[in-house]
Amino acid sequence: MLPHSGDSRVTPAKKAGLRLLGGRPADAGPAIVELAGEFDLDTVPEIDRFLRRNLGPLYHQDHLVIDLAEATFVDSSFVAFLVRLSGAQRAKRRELLLARPSGQVRRVLGLVGVPNFVPVFESVDAAVDSLARGGLPVIPPAFRPASSAP
Repeated sequence: MLPHSGDSRVTPAKKAGLRLLGGRPADAGPAIVELAGEFDLDTVPEIDRFLRRNLGPLYHQDHLVIDLAEATFVDSSFVAFLVRLSGAQRAKRRELLLARPSGQVRRVLGLVGVPNFVPVFESVDAAVDSLARGGLPVIPPAFRPASSAP
């Protein structure tokens, strides 16, 4: 879990942490959000509240990269959130990209087919670079359900 460092951009939830790493709607780059901990029925609503507070109520009108390196658990409510967010962004010709999932999170995403409609990258830089190349929609890279990294 991310520690609460007094930074107003860090919002601890019950079992989850969220942090805005970079980008704002006014910037040229995408907003980058880091998720840490568990995201289930109790904590998924905090993601939407966090994004609305930090990026504005129309946050889905900008590209968004979600870094999942520190996320340890997700359930169907997280997957449903991704489906809704992806649809809202695509309606505005914007992209939702995921980066660095591992462990249980990677297995769940692969099992339910998330990489077929939300591109999943092995690094945040690779996700940001795919947006910088300008081709929309972003073509998802090949996805391996189990990470080869230890």
